[in-house]
Amino acid sequence: MAKLFKIFTAALISLTSICFYSCDFGEIKSKSTTGEMTIEVDENLQSVVDILAKDFTRLNPEAKIIPVFKPTKNVITDLINKETKLIIIAGDMSEDDAKFIKDYKIEFQRHELALDGIAFIINPENPAVRLTSAELKKIFTGEITKWSQIKAQDEDQNKNVSLKMKGNDDNIRLYIQRPNSNSYAYVRDSVLDGLPFFDKAQICSTSVQVLELVREKKNAIGFVNMGWLSKGNQDVIDTTVTAVRVSKIWKNGRQDDFAQFHQGLIYAKKYPYYRKIILYSTDIGIQLSTGFITFLLHNDGQKIFLENGFVPVNQPIRTIQIE
Repeated sequence: MAKLFKIFTAALISLTSICFYSCDFGEIKSKSTTGEMTIEVDENLQSVVDILAKDFTRLNPEAKIIPVFKPTKNVITDLINKETKLIIIAGDMSEDDAKFIKDYKIEFQRHELALDGIAFIINPENPAVRLTSAELKKIFTGEITKWSQIKAQDEDQNKNVSLKMKGNDDNIRLYIQRPNSNSYAYVRDSVLDGLPFFDKAQICSTSVQVLELVREKKNAIGFVNMGWLSKGNQDVIDTTVTAVRVSKIWKNGRQDDFAQFHQGLIYAKKYPYYRKIILYSTDIGIQLSTGFITFLLHNDGQKIFLENGFVPVNQPIRTIQIE
């Protein structure tokens, strides 16, 4: 039987007070919990950041965080061009962006908030529920264009595919995210080894569109991040699509076990495709951003990441293995 991991909170962390000896504590607290601030966020993180912003305002009624959601590259460009002071992105900056910031001596803070998994999703009627990294690469580069061309190690899967994916349903429909999305870049670099996506893949404007098309098309496959599959409960995943189990095949030929797309397996580094959620801020000093960053890194914020399927970096967790 497949192993299922369950994550739960082991303990609570008290929200750490921000103390500076040269300032009055009341004044610091006021500056970090009052006012209004617009932040820019990777659109892949909209579901969880909306919740985080609302909860911070609930705890601090005199504060208002306004998230604006854009593709990853646009968000980073706006930070570099000083059009925003705080961004949250999935994945790190490119080498070119990091070099630009270093060359121009832009002062910033960098905080890792959580881990986010990338799921490869198919229609629930599609029985091809186990795919290797090599098969994913061939599918998304166009080397494999039919579901029947996949010769899985699971013979039952092969039989079910031949029975259920006939005629037009056998033709693979690819749905991918826009080129200025980190998810696009991550899959290209980590799964396709830098090769281009198949030119017949349909580019979707949002993760929501990817989900809708995969739900509609029996022969579809696409990819989204954890936030769009979580149901606001760390143990409940959207069942209107199926996240395939993935086995990574390494360059030396070693093959990992097939891993379910699950928070616990991302935490245990068993599921192969995940990235960090990172906050960058050029807002130096005690500002509203200080209070929001503290919120994100401590119990209240980390618990929200946990409950929405992400792997928090500071929330104490443990895994229980259930047979």
